[in-house]
Amino acid sequence: MSYKPIWEKEISNVFTLVEYQAIANEPHCLIIGGDRSGENQTKILSIFFQDWGLDRETITNLQCSIVFQAVLEVGIVDEMSGFTFKEALTWASD
Repeated sequence: MSYKPIWEKEISNVFTLVEYQAIANEPHCLIIGGDRSGENQTKILSIFFQDWGLDRETITNLQCSIVFQAVLEVGIVDEMSGFTFKEALTWASD
């Protein structure tokens, strides 16, 4: 996988969406979340997804918050790489 992003967008001061070149069966969509300023830099979490599963430009701060909170509560960060962000959002919203 190329480690140079092909697309990146900060949607708030908390979440950044990053997309890498798609390679078969490899997760290539990443959301970085957490306070990256000042003394709280250690509270950063990155979650890879197989794909966005929806228009990446429509992903909101609230949607990212819902997914991150659910993933942290259950402790399945690594398992998310097999799902799309849309699937994770549907799961987290139930």
